[in-house]
Amino acid sequence: MNSFPGNITDIKTNGTMSIVCVQVDSGEKFMSVVIDTPESAPYMIKGNKVNVLFKEMEVAVTTQKELDISIENRITGNITSMEEGVLLSRLVLETTIGEVIAIISTMSVKQMGLVEKMNVMIMVKLNEIILAP
Repeated sequence: MNSFPGNITDIKTNGTMSIVCVQVDSGEKFMSVVIDTPESAPYMIKGNKVNVLFKEMEVAVTTQKELDISIENRITGNITSMEEGVLLSRLVLETTIGEVIAIISTMSVKQMGLVEKMNVMIMVKLNEIILAP
């Protein structure tokens, strides 16, 4: 599990759902959709500390810098190491938020020509971001 500490900077609520913005310690911002509101979840207060969590399998990787795609959470980084398996590959990336682990298909690694030291962008959909108080 990828985990980064940060502070809640903004909360937009509609009905029983909220989109929560968190600035992690490096300054990067993440957005998460939460099925809660500040009234039902006491940790949801601007300025509160939370951990931004996302699974390794939820990280998408691209070599394209400008994508017209509906994934809000995007961070650039460099591949520092790779372990290629028959089906899946584990990539370790150094980013502005720290080390991120991504597990993607080995077929994608080969199709994209991913190699160590390559600059890539990682993306995580806002519904895949977990906030832990």
